[in-house]
Amino acid sequence: MTLSLTQAEAQQKLSQVQDARNQAVAILSQIADTQQSMLSSSWKGGSATTYGGTSSQQQEDAQQIINYLNQIVETGSAQINAVANMDNG
Repeated sequence: MTLSLTQAEAQQKLSQVQDARNQAVAILSQIADTQQSMLSSSWKGGSATTYGGTSSQQQEDAQQIINYLNQIVETGSAQINAVANMDNG
């Protein structure tokens, strides 16, 4: 079995990953704004503290996913360039 992917197809797939990453960043920002608004209001006590800790962990988890997407794009771009250079050289 042979896998075939043109440079243009690979670039398109990387573009899709970048778009997903950009959407994740935008959504994470919206969530962070909403959470901050909730926590800066008059909501106090144990529930607010628990929610604050949970939301911080969720933001860190989402940021880790974004970092993984960045790594995929960087690695994919480097590999595409390496293959293109081998094809041209």
